[in-house]
Amino acid sequence: SIGLVLFRQGYHALAIESFEESLRVRRLCLGDQHRDVAVVLYNIATTHLEQGDEDKAMACYAETLRMERCTLGNDHRDLVVTLQHIGQVFRQRGELDTSLEYFTEVLRIERLHHGNDSPMVARLLNKMGNIYLQKADVPNMMECLAEATRIFERLGSSTEADAGSDANGEEMNEELKITGYNFYSLSIFHPECAAAA
Repeated sequence: SIGLVLFRQGYHALAIESFEESLRVRRLCLGDQHRDVAVVLYNIATTHLEQGDEDKAMACYAETLRMERCTLGNDHRDLVVTLQHIGQVFRQRGELDTSLEYFTEVLRIERLHHGNDSPMVARLLNKMGNIYLQKADVPNMMECLAEATRIFERLGSSTEADAGSDANGEEMNEELKITGYNFYSLSIFHPECAAAA
């Protein structure tokens, strides 16, 4: 679509105009509860987010998620991308408990579709571990990161392994990290635990 081309070229205001026209036409032709309408809303939300307008982005993501749930149900794999974006925005805003609620739902869906030992589940646990670290919730952080590590070890993955693509189609050559540090070479000692170590 023209909106996607404009978005990729950095013309966000023009992309939004194009997406909004596409949304108007799709709603007219397909109604408000169609998956294609949700896709355009998602694109509008992502463009607003790219422009730094979190409030408009969140309003569009919320409407997208509502439509996706109505048309696809609560367990469909396509909900993952929208849920992750919403969770990430809440994380950026410092609303970590709310962020974790969304990532917990993503984890449930990922496990449902890919099982407990998939690289996607491990990456998500790693992300959640980092959010728990931001909250200074060391026991939950360690639980998530330890489980992520066990999954990668069971899969025979190393920090150099390429694990394919994520839900956004981006390369996932990501190792387990704790807020930017390589998990395999980092010793974690919380100040309250240092005396016991």
